[in-house]
Amino acid sequence: MMRFLFIILNIISFGAYAQQGYKEGDVVKDFTIKKILNHPASSASFSSFKNKLTIIDFFGTWCVPCIKALPHLKELQDKYKSELSILLVSNEEESKLSKFITAKKNFTFPLAVDEGEVFTNLFQPPSYPHSVILNGEGKILYITNDAGTINEAAITTWLNNKPGMPDTPIENTEPLIQNTATPTGRQKSNNPTVQLSQDFMYAAKTGEAVTNYEEQLKNMRYEDLKTALKNDDDKKAFWINLYNAYTQVALKKDQDQYKKRRSFFRGKKFVIAGKDYSLDNMEHGILRRSKLVWSLGHFSKLFPKKTEKELRVDAVDYRIHFALNCGAKSCPPIAYYAPEKLDQQLELATKNYLKSESSYNAENNEAQLPAIMGWFRADFGGKKGMRKILKKHQLIPEDANPKIKFKKYNWDLYLDNYKTEIE
Repeated sequence: MMRFLFIILNIISFGAYAQQGYKEGDVVKDFTIKKILNHPASSASFSSFKNKLTIIDFFGTWCVPCIKALPHLKELQDKYKSELSILLVSNEEESKLSKFITAKKNFTFPLAVDEGEVFTNLFQPPSYPHSVILNGEGKILYITNDAGTINEAAITTWLNNKPGMPDTPIENTEPLIQNTATPTGRQKSNNPTVQLSQDFMYAAKTGEAVTNYEEQLKNMRYEDLKTALKNDDDKKAFWINLYNAYTQVALKKDQDQYKKRRSFFRGKKFVIAGKDYSLDNMEHGILRRSKLVWSLGHFSKLFPKKTEKELRVDAVDYRIHFALNCGAKSCPPIAYYAPEKLDQQLELATKNYLKSESSYNAENNEAQLPAIMGWFRADFGGKKGMRKILKKHQLIPEDANPKIKFKKYNWDLYLDNYKTEIE
């Protein structure tokens, strides 16, 4: 009797569900798959896939790791033709999925349209990627968030109807998707909440639909957000990514907003964990620890709101000014920030921005610095602190004590100013 391998990859979960999702050791009950694309049958029962090894892929067309996994899954399909089949599952619109299938060459996988989110409600994957492996009786043998770990040794284990992964992977087999970085090369966070902000940022960059991310951020429980952002590195990475992503998304929808910049930055138009935020809230309230906007960084709010006090950083880090992009030509470029490498990333962002936006004239002993350093000069430790920063990054001689002047800020709109990576 042929064994059965059932893999469910990458379901999107947009909220909490009343029932608990299936876990390892559970037996999945039969249900109807109402719509299947790229398959002889337009609908089928779950039990109809129990005649041989099968891979069912909960999939997103916007999800880069999902797309990167397809060639690997195709190799497995070709190698185990008589024992393995693959079904993708997505809760995206049928029209978008059909377009994706048509655009892809040699796309052989059937794709289930999870319109009623039947799969999503049953398995409740916490994030992308997500894989569930079942045997021929529908029993879940293993759950993983990395399709690259599904190798020949794993398949052999499951073909023998054993749960879990083999102790030693097959020789020369490496994960398709490394745990430390996404396929784009950016540092991938181990914190799912920060990773959500990174994925939102990536969708904003690529022009993919961002509604799903906005909904996830909106519907997140406030208590869960507080718990997830445990320290300043978590907080800085999360809010920098969100600030940059929301700015890009909002201005791409309506560039006329930039004509009234004060309203644009102050308007509470972004909902996170059920609460309204403006870009100013994110920057000055949370990342600058309740600083007043126009006080040169010297004064803080007397009575900040409770949520701001609960979410804000413990200490102001001047380097955030070289990571936040407000959509103007003088803004720093956008990168993907992760708490695991945040110190290194912010150091490089600072050095790169100052190297391109500052200058030093030894003859008249004068340093020209970016306007943002003048606006928030107390964040940098005043002009004395600025000189230390310049020396740290070898932008002025160690024995120099230059006069500090600030350049004019260029407010011309300049979107899509992305840096490939800061690592």
